[in-house]
Amino acid sequence: MAMIWYGTKVFTKFQGYYGDRTECPYCHSVYRDAYVKYTTWAHLYEIPIFPIKVRYYKMCPVCGNGVELNKGQAKNEMLSVGQTDQRLEAYSRHILAGKPKGILAVDNSYEFWVRDTMSGGEVCIATGLTKDAIKEMKKRRGLKEFKIIDM
Repeated sequence: MAMIWYGTKVFTKFQGYYGDRTECPYCHSVYRDAYVKYTTWAHLYEIPIFPIKVRYYKMCPVCGNGVELNKGQAKNEMLSVGQTDQRLEAYSRHILAGKPKGILAVDNSYEFWVRDTMSGGEVCIATGLTKDAIKEMKKRRGLKEFKIIDM
């Protein structure tokens, strides 16, 4: 009996920082907006076949809150202003580098940080996270390079 394995998978890609510096209504940091593209692909046996849906998000590069844009809006905003130079680096700190004891113990000693490499300022976004939550935050922001620092 043959089994067909199919479904969907979302791929994220960081597009860049665009626009003027604005204040985020959630975290009150003043940065240019980050644009991230989410593409949902149909797959067959873990092989992407064709894209089903494309979404764009304009979000605060520090806290990650933002709004969904359609393709036309996102392209117009990105082309009208052009990409700007802003250097932010997201990373994670692992406070308890040793594994917790016990069979069902969960290691929730991760922190998510954002560093402005131009000014040197750092902001802690979240604490008490698991490694899976850190991976999800990385994926949501479309980040490829991401460091986990053991403390």
